[in-house]
Amino acid sequence: MSILASCEFFLLVDFSGIVGLVLLNPSTGRYYKIPYPPYSSGTGRYGICGTGRYGIYLDDANNDYKVVRIQNVGMNMEVMVYSLKTYKWRLIERTVEKCYAWCSVVIGHLLHIVFSLESKKRIGCFDILAEKWTTDVPMPEINGNRSINLAVLDGLLCVTTQDGIWVMKEYGVKDSWFQLMNEIWDWPNITPIAFRKGSQDEVLCSRYRNSKLEYIWYNVREKKATMATLNAVLPNMTYGYICKGSLVDFPFGRNMKLYHPKQSRRNYYVVYTQ
Repeated sequence: MSILASCEFFLLVDFSGIVGLVLLNPSTGRYYKIPYPPYSSGTGRYGICGTGRYGIYLDDANNDYKVVRIQNVGMNMEVMVYSLKTYKWRLIERTVEKCYAWCSVVIGHLLHIVFSLESKKRIGCFDILAEKWTTDVPMPEINGNRSINLAVLDGLLCVTTQDGIWVMKEYGVKDSWFQLMNEIWDWPNITPIAFRKGSQDEVLCSRYRNSKLEYIWYNVREKKATMATLNAVLPNMTYGYICKGSLVDFPFGRNMKLYHPKQSRRNYYVVYTQ
């Protein structure tokens, strides 16, 4: 099982060899099965879903659900979109520019992903609703040689490197970037998730260490971290996903049994909030 993306209420999950690629509501166990996207247009072959970058958007205006995949294929990069209204994948674009970071995040209907060319990095922005690339998001002033990942903290875009975590307080405004944490090199793969309710001093973060996913509370003022105890956590994942509890259903959705850790050897369980 691999979680590929999340949005407000749903997860995009690859149950390889069991169900396949699905949109899942973890609150109700209802899911909608999606065909695997073509690996390369016209070849008839299918690739491994986990190698792409994915985003989900609920198009309320058109009563549609859309999934976008951005993937490097040979010397090219392909952008494909799946619509639950048309029940098929469509090739939107094929370019010679390649993705750099493995992590992509969605804010509203915009999918953000990092590109790199000769140590120069930029945050590309794909409009899932309009199905086209739009204006890049300005980068914070950071060391260009560092590896970069993206995250979303309470709806705000974040950039994480070994030197620290930056948060964009006003979307699209370069001067609004501020450093939330610094010198996190000794915390590999740390990702901010949410502020503690009623506080801007403590941040819930996930980190991948010693081949397992952990969660911590980080106090911004005191620069101290304590372990966080969460229910329904999948320990062998490398990235934490979060979505809200909801009874919203998919058209033609099916029921999926959600296993409790003590009831399943495979430990199929996910993190979500209500």
